[in-house]
Amino acid sequence: MQSKYIDITKRARYYQIGEANSSTKKVWIVCHGYAMLSEFFIKKFEILNDGSTVIVAPEALNRFYITEDFSRVGASWMTKLEKENDIKENNNYIESLFQSLVEKIGHSDFKLNVLGFSQGSPTACRWIFSSKAKVDNLIVWAGDIPKDSLIDQNREKWNEINTNLVMGKKDKLITKELSLKFEEALSTYKLKYNLVSYDGDHRIFPNVLKNISDKFEYV
Repeated sequence: MQSKYIDITKRARYYQIGEANSSTKKVWIVCHGYAMLSEFFIKKFEILNDGSTVIVAPEALNRFYITEDFSRVGASWMTKLEKENDIKENNNYIESLFQSLVEKIGHSDFKLNVLGFSQGSPTACRWIFSSKAKVDNLIVWAGDIPKDSLIDQNREKWNEINTNLVMGKKDKLITKELSLKFEEALSTYKLKYNLVSYDGDHRIFPNVLKNISDKFEYV
């Protein structure tokens, strides 16, 4: 028995807030967590809709039922099985989406913000370093930066990114011990980042998000 592969074309879904046009000044690419759907995830980002901002939430390519009665569906970016192929597909998918946005905007004079939540964090980071896109701000929320992104050849690009690690004080999935492990990995790599703690659990809190975004430089 042999394992073989074939490339196919897949139709991918994403949700968007705001219009991509010549007036666009800010772009957000936001990657949801495990067992989530972009349809609901993107609602957390309505608070950033100021008329000159476009927010896009790509939906992970692998869907499955998350309840025993098959009433709810979630999506996953990858599993340990065929992980490397999933990473490549995710990178190609998000890059295609980003390039389609640039084409609609018609210029590159905008600030690019990337957010990864939980399982979406490593997905967001891996796309950043597979792409030539200039990322201004990165938010890693209740997740970690994968070790394959913390390599010497990425240092120059890391130095150009305003990186923010966001952790909830009541997050039962990201314990204090686990968050310290994430921080230790970044310290070992000597990555400059901002650590943001909030009084909440494993969710995106719009008011916390807005406070972080308001500190970004958009000049």
